[in-house]
Amino acid sequence: KKKLIQKVSLNKEQTRKIDEIWEKNYGKKISKDWHRLYTSYTGEFNENYFPEIFFTVNLLEKLNSGKRRVYLADKILTTYFFKDIKDKGFSLVKNYVYNCNGFFYSEDGIINYERTLELISDLGEVIIKPTTDSNSGNNVKLLNLVNGRDEISKLDAKSILNQYKKNYVIQEKIKQHSSLDKLNSSSVNTIRINTYICDDKVYSTPISMRIGRNGSIVDNAHAGGIQIGIKENGTLRKYAFSEKGEKFERHPDSGIKFEGYVIPKINDIVELAKKYHYRVPHMGIISWDFTIDQSEVIRLIEVNITCPTLWFPQYVNGEAFFGENTEKMIRMLKNK
Repeated sequence: KKKLIQKVSLNKEQTRKIDEIWEKNYGKKISKDWHRLYTSYTGEFNENYFPEIFFTVNLLEKLNSGKRRVYLADKILTTYFFKDIKDKGFSLVKNYVYNCNGFFYSEDGIINYERTLELISDLGEVIIKPTTDSNSGNNVKLLNLVNGRDEISKLDAKSILNQYKKNYVIQEKIKQHSSLDKLNSSSVNTIRINTYICDDKVYSTPISMRIGRNGSIVDNAHAGGIQIGIKENGTLRKYAFSEKGEKFERHPDSGIKFEGYVIPKINDIVELAKKYHYRVPHMGIISWDFTIDQSEVIRLIEVNITCPTLWFPQYVNGEAFFGENTEKMIRMLKNK
């Protein structure tokens, strides 16, 4: 990111504002490189940008205790935290089978290896992905299972399961809403909502969206996807960005213009995330990945608690992650 940081010089007034906030609440000045980095994408300076380094090595541990993060990080737990929610227009992704610590499960409970192979033999198009120690779309694959064989890789089901060994899930491939599919059809494009607790109230951070490109089935930034900010009224901002700072006024593959493009149900998604934050115990901050299916049902893909995303919601929106609570969160850095 050094090249992006070097693109931006802060003036005396901008530097003074940053110093004033951090000296008041943290007791000393900080490097301005993170503010310069976030500014380099949109060109929007904000003295309340929260540096990634302070979040990942300090604040995150205070919000989401490390030991509890490990216990609750298995993404299959999303099913158990939220499966009984009856909100109209909301649904989880359907899991056909999953493996936890070497044991196989279906909706009926624990099953053996042979039954697992029977259940997945003719599922057609499905997604397989790790449920632990996973990030950035690593090892997320599309399968087309017919007669016990994947028509894409040409491997049999046994070989595929052997590759993943343990801690993975085979789940439905969602058919996304037309508004998302037009942007990019190769991936299920996801809306990223972050919620956090401050002063006994749940807040949400700037809204962003991840969009795949180049035919990839994943939309993650580290996997080459692009990110864009979403306004509170559901319209996309003018530019999307890659992690490397590339700037796009239109999707590089579909050609869809971003500015003013409407994504439905954004307010409903934010309210769902805030409403059900309490279902993940002990966690002060959660990153939620939602999408919308072709029937306009909101689908929760997964929740992320081991390393919630602070960086791209700031740089794609030109807004501070914690907004009005920035100074409170800075002061929390000093708490034991």
